[in-house]
Formats: sequence, C-alpha cells, structure tokens
Amino acid sequence: MPTDFVPLGETLADGGIRTVNFFNGRLLTGTDLGREQQARRQADALIGQAIGDGVARGLEVTYKGAIAPGGRPAAQVSAGVAVNRQGRVLSLANDVTLALARGASPAADTVACLFGECAPLAPGDYVAGQGLYLLTIAPAFSSEGRAAVSGLAGVDARCAVDVTVEGVQFRLLAVPTTIYGGASFGAATFRNRIAYRAFGEGATAAWASDLLGASPRGDDLLDDLRDHGLRDDEVPLALLAFAGSFGHLFTDMWSVRRPLSLADAAEVAANLAEPRRLAVGRAMFRQFAVHLAELDIGTATAQGTFRYLPPAGLIPLANDAAVRRFFGAMKTRGPLHIDAHAVEPLLRESFAMPAIDTASDEVVWLYRIAQTRMRGAGAMLLFACGHLAPRAEARFDLNYWDFANYALIP
Repeated sequence: MPTDFVPLGETLADGGIRTVNFFNGRLLTGTDLGREQQARRQADALIGQAIGDGVARGLEVTYKGAIAPGGRPAAQVSAGVAVNRQGRVLSLANDVTLALARGASPAADTVACLFGECAPLAPGDYVAGQGLYLLTIAPAFSSEGRAAVSGLAGVDARCAVDVTVEGVQFRLLAVPTTIYGGASFGAATFRNRIAYRAFGEGATAAWASDLLGASPRGDDLLDDLRDHGLRDDEVPLALLAFAGSFGHLFTDMWSVRRPLSLADAAEVAANLAEPRRLAVGRAMFRQFAVHLAELDIGTATAQGTFRYLPPAGLIPLANDAAVRRFFGAMKTRGPLHIDAHAVEPLLRESFAMPAIDTASDEVVWLYRIAQTRMRGAGAMLLFACGHLAPRAEARFDLNYWDFANYALIP
C-alpha cells in the first residue's frame, strides 16, 4: 500500500518544463539562455506528441534516375512538414534533389558548445547492388555567422557562432533481408507484399479472429527496423528498391508514410478504438492507387501483381471483359450500379476494414458509378471487400433501364 499521498491542489513539478526566471539585476550566462531555449523546445515537443507522428503535408519522394555525380541514383523530395516520435516538427522549405550515395563520415573532432544539440545521424549506407532501402527525414542543426565575444569566458573559437539553424537531414537505411524474408525480392508481387508487411498483421482479417491471443497492432516492418538503426527522431518517407548496379525497381511512399496520428496503443482492446488504424487504412488506399497508376492495366492481374488489395479501391477498367481478366479466378459479385453519393461514404468506411486476400475465397463487390455511365464518361470500377455492406440498392428508371439493379437477396 502506498504511504505517500498527494493532496488535491498540490503542484507536481516532477518532469515539468523549467524556464529561467528573468528579473532586473540577474546575471545571465550562456547556460541560462541555453536552458530557456531547451524549455521552448520541450514545450513545442509536447504539442507534437499530442498530435502524433507522421507526415503533415508534402515530402513526396520521386525517383529521378542515375543523375547524381558518378552516375549514382537520385531522388527528389518536395517541400513539406512532418512530426517525429519525439514531437519535433521537421520542415523542409524547398524541394531538394538527393544523391542517394554513401556520405562522408562526420568529423571526429567535436567540441562541447553551449546550446548543443543531438549528434548527427550516421551517414547513409546505400551501396551498389540489390537491396531495399528506407528513406527518412530527421532534425539537423547548422551554424551561421560569427558572434563577437568579450574574451572574459575563455570561449572556444569554434563555439562563437552567431545563430544555430534548425534544419533537416535525410538518410537511406538498408532494410535487412531477414525482415522481409518471406517476400521474394523482385517478384511480381514483391512491392505489394512489402507494403502489407509495413501495414502490419493488424491490417489483415486474421488479426481480429482471436482478440484474446492477438498482439497489439503496429507497423510491423518499421517496428522491426527500430532494432536495426531506425531512430525515434526520424520520420519514414518512402521505400526504394534497387536491383543490380543501381537498377531502380520502385519507390513506394505510402507503404511507410503515415498521416499525423498517435501511435498504436499497447493494448489490443484500445487498438479497436484508436484513430491510428484509420490512418493505416488511408495509407493502404493511397498505396494501391499509386502502385496501380505505375502498372500496365491492360496486362496486370489482381492475383499476379497483388497478394493483398485494400478493402476498397478504384480501377480504370473499360469494360466487363477487362474486369473479368483483372480479377480472374477471384470470387466477385457484379459489376452492379452504385449511386455517386454512396462512393465516398463506402471508401471512408473501408479504412477500418481488413485487406482483401487475393488468394482467399472472399467475395469482392464490384460497382460501376451509375451517373458516370449515364453521361457516357469514364470507365472507373469500384471494388469493395465482401464484409462491407452492399451499396447496390434496387433501382429502376424507364429512361435508364440498362442501369437497373435487382434487389439483393441475402
């Protein structure tokens, strides 16, 4: 039984932010001002931790080819803002083009200066040949200008800088093959399998089959990388896969990119109510859309390219023959007609649903948007997992009799 009790109304100062108390006549030192700066950073970090980590906007990664010095690969990162696990806001003001090559080792000659910050990250470890890599953004600091000194404190000349600039840096971290050993590198389904390895087991239907025995949800691939060099001050931006001498296979942002959201709770029951799962669902939807846009839709098939599909998605398939070719032996129902007003609610509801296993016997609903076809525009197909309630309400219109639906019998 506890013997110490805290009275109501008592101030609890343990772990509180300590700011310097300024008053006329106080002798201020560089250490005092450094403490004030640190207090400001702590306060800002608490706001970031309350919001959750992830990418707020921008920071989109585009592979640019072997255009860096020495014929090495390069990627462009757009301007944007992210928040890391420590609550620190990372801001990239302008688009940058990165040379994806090993950087020089940081200088060993360091000196402890006032207002010191964390040490720089280890240099990127990209090397020639086959591999899967994670591109991250992290905080970094640089110095500008020289400040006048009084000469009374014996300040090291290397510390007499005018301002410290809070910036960012990028790193390319190799993903050990042991983390994705179940996915054959370079296979047709490799990109998709890696994406769903990153989304985690909590995004599959099997996770909820035994809630008493389930582990809390998480981003499995990223969680494993925490033991292989991924730090809490880094925010994942994209996975890049290379084969041979810098042969680029793909760049996949949404497999590891997350909207701002709080991390999954450590309890299974809490995972069912927390918003992180919806963030992962949004990422699954976006990852599929980007991956699909880079394929030849005329030859790609669901089972040949995707081990998993998001619980709902959109595919530009021109006719029913193309639909049958894409879904192949998968069990489907439709295409049926859906009203345009029901499309967005269905997609938003899908963000909390498990992924579609293309090798399972699960029924997949297929829909055509009635109003779009009435105008003779587009050929977008909407698919949805069989666990989502059907949206093809019974409908008949003498003017549009060929866009009718019969009532669905349970």
